[in-house]
Amino acid sequence: MDNSNSEDFCGVEPNGDGRMDDPASTSSSYKLLGRQATVHQMVGGGKAADVILWRRSRVSFGIVVVATFSWLSIERSGVSFLSLCSDVLLILVVLQFIRANYAAFRNKPLQTLPELVLTEEMVNNAAASFRAKVNYMLLMAHDITLGKDFRLFFKVLFMLPTP
Repeated sequence: MDNSNSEDFCGVEPNGDGRMDDPASTSSSYKLLGRQATVHQMVGGGKAADVILWRRSRVSFGIVVVATFSWLSIERSGVSFLSLCSDVLLILVVLQFIRANYAAFRNKPLQTLPELVLTEEMVNNAAASFRAKVNYMLLMAHDITLGKDFRLFFKVLFMLPTP
């Protein structure tokens, strides 16, 4: 039985004892689905990837604890997330204003802030992307109302009454 015509989709060759000589199977590099890059590289590499993959467990645990505490405090306070974000931004603007006036009072040069400019091209790209997404949503709504997509209809039907 000659398997010379069989395709090997992973690009690995079996050795004599039936196992694959795949560098991804070694414990030093974890490769996802036979790809050339490791999961660490696919996530972006560096310290952020270490945190995401729990290689820096204390930092990852700290992020989870802070996020959980923040979420619980926002839920218990009854303040909406958008309201909280706008309050934080308002406080930051006030602090920047006070810092600028204090620097002018002491005759110290203030670091320049970069100008925030939206080009017409950026606005047109955002509008085109938004238009495409709205058109897709309207097409889906059209298919649902005409009964062409029963699975999506039932998904919407069961999700609407839930709070």
